[in-house]
Amino acid sequence: MRKKNLPDDFIKKCKSVTAKRPKTVIEHIIKHGHVTTEELKEKYGYNHPPRAARDVREQGIPLETFRVTGSDGRKIGAYRFGDPQKARFSRLQGRTAFSKEIKDELLKCKIVSVPSI
Repeated sequence: MRKKNLPDDFIKKCKSVTAKRPKTVIEHIIKHGHVTTEELKEKYGYNHPPRAARDVREQGIPLETFRVTGSDGRKIGAYRFGDPQKARFSRLQGRTAFSKEIKDELLKCKIVSVPSI
């Protein structure tokens, strides 16, 4: 989705992301319309570009994945913003961990088993 088609409030909320890796991806997409896995690896030094895209998705921002031809002629992944209506800015952002109390309760109920090391 091109920048001119994106609502101003969507762009404003995207720019409010402060975490470095997703912010880098978001800024590149806003400026250029999309970002490729090759650009993420070569330009920004991310050894696992899909992880950077996942970080953006974890912030509640929808991304579409599509294929483009890389500099070496192979097909590579690229990312652009998805439907702004599917953005989930109000939900908890990023990964969340269970508290120790919740883990202990789950283990008491034997709902979850912990692998022994």
